[in-house]
Amino acid sequence: MKKIFLLIAVLSASLCATGQTPERIFTYATAIGTGIALNEPSVASLTWQVSGYYNIGKRFSAGVGTGLSCYKTTLIPVFADVKFALTQPQRFTPFVECTGGYAFAPGKNANGGICFNPAIGLQYALPCQKKLQLAAGYGLQQAERLKEFENEYFVAGFMEKLTHHSLTVRIGILF
Repeated sequence: MKKIFLLIAVLSASLCATGQTPERIFTYATAIGTGIALNEPSVASLTWQVSGYYNIGKRFSAGVGTGLSCYKTTLIPVFADVKFALTQPQRFTPFVECTGGYAFAPGKNANGGICFNPAIGLQYALPCQKKLQLAAGYGLQQAERLKEFENEYFVAGFMEKLTHHSLTVRIGILF
């Protein structure tokens, strides 16, 4: 009888015990942000991003992402993203990140262009392996749009090349 109780106690303890959780290979993030324009025409941007990362190590990850960027025109960026934690992962972990790619314009009177966004930020570890991220950096976005002018004598149109430089701020969650 003692052997049965001992066996039940050992099985119960082994089922309730927790050990080290394995590192996840893939993580996903979503973020929303805005930008403060540094050039003319002065346009505040609103961005939303979704990214998937392959964790190469505890401190380095690389991935791809997409989202929406709203300037004077709406753009759909597709980018590569690399992230490096400056310290070993803790509750608060500083990181550097760089995204670069191309933004497509869904409208017929606009064309997209390159996008580039290096940033530095801070991750806060939440329960259940989620992390809250806050990042600040520099944003570059190029685009073209058709400008038209019309009066009673003539109609004119030209492609306006836009380059947006901004200070960016983003907040998001890493899953």
